[in-house]
Amino acid sequence: MGRGFPHGRAWRGGTRGIVGACVLMGGIAAGASPGWAHRAAPPPPGPALPDGRIFLPPPPPAETAGSAADASIFADTRVLENSERWKLAQRDARHGVGHMLAAFSCAAGFTLTPAHLPHLEALLSRMEARVEPVIEQEKAQWNRPRPYSAIELPLCVAERGEVARTPSYPSAYATLGWITGSVLSDILPERTAQIMQRARVYGESRVICGVHWRSDVTAGWMNGAVLYTAMRQEADFARELDAARTEVTNLRDHPPAHVTPPDRGECAQEEDAAAHTPQ
Repeated sequence: MGRGFPHGRAWRGGTRGIVGACVLMGGIAAGASPGWAHRAAPPPPGPALPDGRIFLPPPPPAETAGSAADASIFADTRVLENSERWKLAQRDARHGVGHMLAAFSCAAGFTLTPAHLPHLEALLSRMEARVEPVIEQEKAQWNRPRPYSAIELPLCVAERGEVARTPSYPSAYATLGWITGSVLSDILPERTAQIMQRARVYGESRVICGVHWRSDVTAGWMNGAVLYTAMRQEADFARELDAARTEVTNLRDHPPAHVTPPDRGECAQEEDAAAHTPQ
């Protein structure tokens, strides 16, 4: 396939027709995607965060190189169905801060068990509550259809129906994954390279799943970086981060006997995924 994916079967009928249809879907103008309910988000519990509708670039317009690249990546990655990368993307698609935190265990070098990290889980939950209204506003601004909105191709999760009618740009998962990686990097600076690599792979799992365009994910990374920088400057953040750091380092240095090391097979999957980015 020429796109860095060594596994998977050839998709019946090739990808040219799929790419053409995807280019049309990826470039539908804002306001054309059906079913997105524009609702007023509740005020975030804290100071106003930077407005991504200002600092994020718009998604690629129709019939541009960026739109064509998004469509080609979506089509090409459908052949990964049932591969090891597909299975990793399915794990990454689990909802909840606890699952996201556990996904960074290999990158951290030890098992991040939410039950032993209440301060960290609470901090990430508060940050998620802060950024969700911002992401909703961003999505409503561009109202971009998801890749699978009108094309029946494999997805790694059952997200057709109502979710198909929610905007795609930017990716909330990629935003929150980048924020989680940034928090963990502040706590474990010696593991920053591994942690942020995992944050990248976590976002790319949304492309492998087929629920986001590639440019949705890259915008999510930018979104996460900017929003985290803003939240990090707030008065209470240093205290909350210190409390999370204490329990993380205690778990690393004194793991309970019943907490097993990260699964080697899953860690190998993550390393292979990092070496084969969808592009």
